[in-house]
Amino acid sequence: MSASPASSGWRPADGLAEQVRAASCDHGIKRWRLYLTQEQMGSVAYGLWLHRMTGSAAEANRFAREYGVEHSPARASNSPSAGGGAAWGGAGVGGRG
Repeated sequence: MSASPASSGWRPADGLAEQVRAASCDHGIKRWRLYLTQEQMGSVAYGLWLHRMTGSAAEANRFAREYGVEHSPARASNSPSAGGGAAWGGAGVGGRG
């Protein structure tokens, strides 16, 4: 039996679940519109990093490339905050979509 993120001490950023439920699909550009704070984006980056550890890096790589945010375990160990492991690049929140 695997441990859940909550049992390991990690918790998603406040309001993230509500923002995900409020997301809408823009069928014209075939993308989901999701409005997040920087802390919420850090949580998403962490989730994608966890997904990468299962063998699929495509989603985490695209998120880092398009939005300039990625999770790094080395940065996370140096900062106790949930978003401490997120690195912010030059693309910003605007990204490409």
